Amino acid sequence: MSPATVDEKKAVDLFIKTVGGEIAAELEACMHCGVCAEACQFYITTGKPEYAPVWKVELLRKAYEQNFTIIGKLKAMLGLEKPISKEEIAHWSVLDFQACTVCRRCSLVCPMSIDVGGLIAKVRAGLTAAGATPPDLVAMTDKQINVGSPNGATEDDWRAWFEWAERERGIKIPQDVKGADTLVVFTMLELGSFRENLVYVARILNAAGEKWTVSLRARDAFNMGKVIGDKKLEKRFAERIINVAKELGVKRVLITECGHGYAALREDMPNIYGGPLPFEVIHITELMNRFFKQGRIKLRKGVFDNGHRITFHDSCKIQRTGGLFDEPRELLKFLAPNSFVEMNPNRDMTICCGGGGGVRAIKDAYPLRMSAFKLKVEQVEEAQADTVVMTCSNCRLQFMDGFKHYQLEKEAVGLVEMVAKALID
Repeated sequence: MSPATVDEKKAVDLFIKTVGGEIAAELEACMHCGVCAEACQFYITTGKPEYAPVWKVELLRKAYEQNFTIIGKLKAMLGLEKPISKEEIAHWSVLDFQACTVCRRCSLVCPMSIDVGGLIAKVRAGLTAAGATPPDLVAMTDKQINVGSPNGATEDDWRAWFEWAERERGIKIPQDVKGADTLVVFTMLELGSFRENLVYVARILNAAGEKWTVSLRARDAFNMGKVIGDKKLEKRFAERIINVAKELGVKRVLITECGHGYAALREDMPNIYGGPLPFEVIHITELMNRFFKQGRIKLRKGVFDNGHRITFHDSCKIQRTGGLFDEPRELLKFLAPNSFVEMNPNRDMTICCGGGGGVRAIKDAYPLRMSAFKLKVEQVEEAQADTVVMTCSNCRLQFMDGFKHYQLEKEAVGLVEMVAKALID
């Protein structure tokens, strides 16, 4: 990225607008102890100090001090610290977009309880305002604005997927059913790479007797606004789903195997929207487990006890921040009671796969994300697992990329696929 194209004033203006009492308190509380560095997969695998999470917040700290503190203003006046420059903006774009997945593991270990990951997300917002978003992410955002999906999948492409399910798999996909209980929202990432998930989800919902629907007008849960830190776009993309859900009168919106879409709608929208959403937002992992415990779906116990060791990867947006730790494990311990083993660390302290937060979509970030993935390779090998199960399609694609990169004969599988294959009709 050329610094010449960067508007550093827009970044500073947004930082100033962003800083409130809570953020100021967090910036003041930071002791620069470095504990967060040991939680970051990018720092651990490279050893580069600039990849430490606290350093990725430096632009926000600098803007805060120079505009709101006496010491910061004195430093600037005496020339001890220069104003934020175009070159700094361009440099931090690499640090905050390529070397951070906003997984928030750093936030959990901070001894001062600072949400470091949240501060990094605000730096991303400033970088985006300055025009310093990585070009790959800009292209995906433009496609979601103009076409509806970040990969350029059109309404006709989605319609073709739905028609394929009925023609090739004998599964009818109900569309725009008013009064349905559940609106199901997939992502282009999921169906573009794992088209059978459309069939698997439909079979699970049908087996449970759920009254459900999809809509071509609310066809993609992936939210590039959240990825790049543009709240207006995040709201705009989410409203495509919210408005259809309200029109159809559904009780819940079901997000399938996607972490970002789930987090954007469940965590961010009530604040951006200005109040509680008029429906429940639920991830497919939680709903499958709910159906299972209620007896609405019946599964074959031990069906995956076939001699292969199975482990589970906790996805950052679904497990760490979404809290869905027990649900997938309860299902896996039923499906593979003798084959399931844990990776360590796991649950809230799990190590991120290294591909979230848009990192996997940035071509130049490939070497860095493969370096970060080495930690997952070590975890999987320590567990002596043959198969890694997960609940996020982006994580699954990162594992597939990583296994190929490190030439490992291991399998990455979605939990939806396992549950669908274990159904007792």
